[in-house]
Amino acid sequence: MASDEGTGSDGGARRRFSRPARLVDLAEHSGYSIKTISRVLNNEPYVSERTRAEVMKSVHELGYVADHRARSLRTTGSRSGYVGLIVPDMRNGFFADLANAVEKRVSAAGQTLLLGISDESTAKEAKYLDVFRQNRIEMLMAVPAGSDALTRFSEQVPTVVLDRMQPGLEDAVDFVTANNRESARALTSHLIRAHGLERVLMVAGEKEISSVRERQAGYYEAMREAGLQPAVTDQHLTLPDAEAGALEMMRSLAAPFGVFSTGSRMYWAAMSAAARLGTVVPRDVAAATFDGSGSLGVAGPLPTQAQLPVATMVARAFQLVTERALEPDRAPRTVTVECDIEYGMTCGCMDPSSAGPLVIRTGR
Repeated sequence: MASDEGTGSDGGARRRFSRPARLVDLAEHSGYSIKTISRVLNNEPYVSERTRAEVMKSVHELGYVADHRARSLRTTGSRSGYVGLIVPDMRNGFFADLANAVEKRVSAAGQTLLLGISDESTAKEAKYLDVFRQNRIEMLMAVPAGSDALTRFSEQVPTVVLDRMQPGLEDAVDFVTANNRESARALTSHLIRAHGLERVLMVAGEKEISSVRERQAGYYEAMREAGLQPAVTDQHLTLPDAEAGALEMMRSLAAPFGVFSTGSRMYWAAMSAAARLGTVVPRDVAAATFDGSGSLGVAGPLPTQAQLPVATMVARAFQLVTERALEPDRAPRTVTVECDIEYGMTCGCMDPSSAGPLVIRTGR
């Protein structure tokens, strides 16, 4: 297949996004005619098994996918007008807000958003990437599940990764993340210092997710600074699993104590466990979390929480991916944004009759 690399102004090789494989590339690779390849791809009869196997081998090796928009593109121009977004879970308020913010930006630009929900499955993520490639999306934004296919995809389409890091992509894409560690340290320290708690439990999700791992690191740092012993239940995938872990830990803690959660699902699991034990928030249990109000359809006291600045993250992501499209050989960048810390009702800082929480941005 022809190379898409060029030469930079300094005489060095310039990166270009490699074009997707076409029928002519399959013909050159397999040695069969385009007509024969089309018959194989259309699953037509009277094609020998050997021919079919050899053509499909070339399809696999070249990463060929059918272009369902080819006819439209021939009449409307070379741009599809599609932007892709992959998130793990739309039930999580942060990801829902993220998708909403991206869609508004895309729509305002006269483009159309294609959305994939991975459920933290690498197989589902890879499947969505194939669909996006078939529809010739112009750029991709992703909260990755960890699929190797994302690395290959980023070689063809300008890509920006949000919220978490993924090993292997550092030299290929741009990242927009939050200052998770400092925010977690600030929240945990607040429970300890402002409320005089000597026991603070952490309820955490999967450490394989970089944002969770960073939040755990912030918790450990705050506990170490205060000379306190960590109490941790982690690696939870579901709300019931996290609730069971929190319940077991809370039974061994005498009130009052604190609980820091690494995300909204872990937060609501901790709140449920506290309620089952008959403890009262914030009198017996002072709680802090990340995006605690971010579970759709769930009401409760305004939590003390770190809020990821969705609008800022999306704005920076569009800036990076647009510049990546214009300059494919630009060195990858990582942008870290500061969270807003809201001191609400669940730690006792905010009275229910108050107009709103005290908001402080980390890093100031």
